Amino acid sequence: MNRNPLKAARLAWTPLCLLILLGPACPARAENWAPLVPQVLEAPNPQDPLKATIHRLENGLTVYLSPNPQEPRIAAWIAVRAGSKHDPADNTGQAHYLEHMLFKGTSAMGSIDYAKERPHLDRIVSLYDKRFASRDPKEREALYKEIDTENIAASRYAVPNEIIKLYNQMGFQGINAFTSDEMTVYVCDLPANRLEAWALVEAERFAHPVFRLFQSELEAVYEEKNRSMDNPERILGEAMAKALYKGHPYARSTLGSVEHLKNPALSAMYEFYRKHYVPGNMAIALSGDFDRKAALAAVKKYFGALPGKPLPQPQAQAIPPPRGIERVEVRYEAEEKALISWPVPGILHPDNEALTVMSLLLDNSQAGLIDLELNQAQKVKGAGASLSVENEGGELTLWAVPKLGQTLEQAEALLLETLERLKAGAFTDEDLKAVITDFEIGKKHQLESNERRVEAMAESFLAFEPWARRVQRLERLGRVSRENVLRVARKYLGPNRVAAYRRPGKPDIPSIPKPAFTKIAIDPARQSAFAAKILNLPAKPIEPRWLARGKDYFIEDAPQGRLYAAPNPFNDLFALSWEFERGSRQERTLCAALGLLELSGAGSLGAEEFKKRLYRLGTSLSYSCGERSSGVHLSGLNENLWPSLELMRERFETPNIAPDILKKAVEVALGAHQDNKKNPGSVYQALAEYAMRGRKSAVLNELTDRELKALASASLEKIIKDFPSYKRRVGYVGNRPPREVAKLLDSRTSWRDTPKPEPLLLQKPRKTTVYFTHRDMVQSRVGLFAADETYDKSHAVDYAFFGEYMGGGMSSVIFQEIREARALAYAAGGGYARGELLGDENYAYGRLGCQADKTPEAARLLAELFQAVPLSQERFKETAKSIEESLRSDRISFRAVPGAVMDWEDHGLDGDPRPERFAKALKYRLEDLKDFSARFKDKPMTFYIMGHRDRLGLGEINKLGDFEEKALDQLFPY
Repeated sequence: MNRNPLKAARLAWTPLCLLILLGPACPARAENWAPLVPQVLEAPNPQDPLKATIHRLENGLTVYLSPNPQEPRIAAWIAVRAGSKHDPADNTGQAHYLEHMLFKGTSAMGSIDYAKERPHLDRIVSLYDKRFASRDPKEREALYKEIDTENIAASRYAVPNEIIKLYNQMGFQGINAFTSDEMTVYVCDLPANRLEAWALVEAERFAHPVFRLFQSELEAVYEEKNRSMDNPERILGEAMAKALYKGHPYARSTLGSVEHLKNPALSAMYEFYRKHYVPGNMAIALSGDFDRKAALAAVKKYFGALPGKPLPQPQAQAIPPPRGIERVEVRYEAEEKALISWPVPGILHPDNEALTVMSLLLDNSQAGLIDLELNQAQKVKGAGASLSVENEGGELTLWAVPKLGQTLEQAEALLLETLERLKAGAFTDEDLKAVITDFEIGKKHQLESNERRVEAMAESFLAFEPWARRVQRLERLGRVSRENVLRVARKYLGPNRVAAYRRPGKPDIPSIPKPAFTKIAIDPARQSAFAAKILNLPAKPIEPRWLARGKDYFIEDAPQGRLYAAPNPFNDLFALSWEFERGSRQERTLCAALGLLELSGAGSLGAEEFKKRLYRLGTSLSYSCGERSSGVHLSGLNENLWPSLELMRERFETPNIAPDILKKAVEVALGAHQDNKKNPGSVYQALAEYAMRGRKSAVLNELTDRELKALASASLEKIIKDFPSYKRRVGYVGNRPPREVAKLLDSRTSWRDTPKPEPLLLQKPRKTTVYFTHRDMVQSRVGLFAADETYDKSHAVDYAFFGEYMGGGMSSVIFQEIREARALAYAAGGGYARGELLGDENYAYGRLGCQADKTPEAARLLAELFQAVPLSQERFKETAKSIEESLRSDRISFRAVPGAVMDWEDHGLDGDPRPERFAKALKYRLEDLKDFSARFKDKPMTFYIMGHRDRLGLGEINKLGDFEEKALDQLFPY
């Protein structure tokens, strides 16, 4: 549940336009803090497109409201100014632990008899405190056994994850939380008719929390830490943070240190809660279909009862700047990577907007200096820039992945050369204007999403930023001049910096033994009186709404293929997607050709000028290519649709391909092949593909090194020019009449047919089979699947119920039995996947990530859950209500309508199938689920497991089924 943009996924960069429009999730430097209490705003600011109001309850709680009636749902965030920065130095990970424990219930929720449960819980707190203070290994082991005994006794009264069970039955979605340096935020998306129930439950949750089932959650949190130690991006990011923020709390891991995680003090966690979880330190942000007065009344009624308490006093700490070039290195079996970071001031600093614009001039994913001079020119495998700002400071980071034969030092030098070009003024006023256009488009997209609206409001609170200032951000960005950019670049991006390298090597992996944890009994029939009360609250059912042709979407038939159009009710943005039933299975080098097109110009325009022209129009153009399909995707401002189309067509008709660009692209691709065999995500994906499809694996279908070296620019150019001549389907979202759009797209007189793609069939072993690949990892990654029938529309409701029942969230069978009852994994899920196209085979699947020595037990249990599904009337009831409420309140967003209609056609359906499914779902019974799940009884399963052969116990893994170890050369064709 951790989400830390700096240290959780430091290099899984958030798109800059999104990050800047919403604002960083952090306040500014201490000396620039605004008053801790946001200004009340009873009426919307006329300049605010969100029409937000800000209210304050008597206890100090801040409430942000932004009505948006487009769908009968509400996005709700509860933000707390309590993050890892506030952790005690001798007990790190506290804020993140607390985030987990606030899902465990209260004295009224999560227990069937709190009076009997409490003595055991009190004893557990006392035992953990004794264990925290002890340094005697034998005493600590004895205390753990006592804790385990008390945990079993307390669990007799517990209802694990009752808040999730409650919310699922009422149609809530996206129930989660995340912790970062400055904050912890609790999020969900609820049906509009359940606002009062949400307010009652959440007020109870924060008023009377009880940290039950701590022992199993402790193991889950440590599994999350294990995952972080297997994440090469996080390893590098955390090393950079320690060097850049040395001595400051930002240098810590949000997950906490290994030492502290394994030695928690529950009383310290309660103290952290009492200190930081006070109303004046919290805010609620709501956006969706609600009446403003009624919503505020509901919040006041329940949250207003929380007692007001003194606010924790902010204690800012200086961040010591680097002295000269400070270097740090980590080693891991992954692609090499170089980072360079400079410290910058916080969000409320006057230079923030200039730094923001400067970062986009470097990298905007299309026409920034790094985009063009390094990525477009194929000088490195990949490169970029990111600005990340917190309340006491932030960083501007450049990153590069070297290509084959290139050193990290050479990649770093290229980044610095590009930066010097920026500092020398290698950008124009037209480039500045294009950046602002990009912001404006991002702002329009923000208004379409309730989640992004509440994110903006919550982050304003967390940043100590007046809402009026947030509303004026685009205006301030528009005033940034060329001189402002040059000034901040020269001021902040000087010789004092930190450089971090990731080199190949064996990681230093701690040895953590599997704990002596006793399984707790989970009874799905348990329910607290509080939960029964919530479920009985009156709520007028939401009437479902289905898509109707001629109203919600329009279809125009044309010789080249159908156009599927949906109106855009929000703004003047268009999106076009051309979908071709043609992929690399039909044309081996098709994807290489489209990749070369990405690096090409058009007509007299070179590649750099072509991309600049698109960016200045506010247009995005991209291509997709897979085994059986490919596509072209164009989006931007409606007023620039025609010039954007003209540029796109010209690129296909007369691609301007630089003489040496294919050679450079092949060099990058050859390096990527080598990196794929190192990167854990790529290896696991290749193993999964082989397990599911054998020699027909999509990975094995990729071009070999020899095929890459044999590519010829002339033959690829012919494929590019021929590409638009094939029949296709087109999805359009915008404000133009469908027939007008169809005419704009009709530029040929003849069109080529494409053969229907071959069905995707899966392996069906006679006996349970295990495919294994060795990796030097802390955790193991376990996958499981069993092939089933091809898509049958009469079974669509079966698919939905089985998938939701088995893996539909934190109250599903897999999560409850593997994580909650046995603490065997942090990530545990699964479900049922239907084939992409009619004729493809469906499959049941499970996934988990666990500490290596837990692998045999966890994998065995995962298979047993599918082969002998534990059926429960209460769990089924929860599944049925979840599906019913989701069908009632979910709306297919206007941007997703063309794709949804095409998907229905791909499965042989004519029009929206949900009315029929809704009627069947209301009549669906446990016996129906039992009948469907019986097909997996004793069915041979296929495992694919990646991990360390010695740590996971290969002998036990062998016992799961027929065992085959796969070397990397068997998974990849190169």
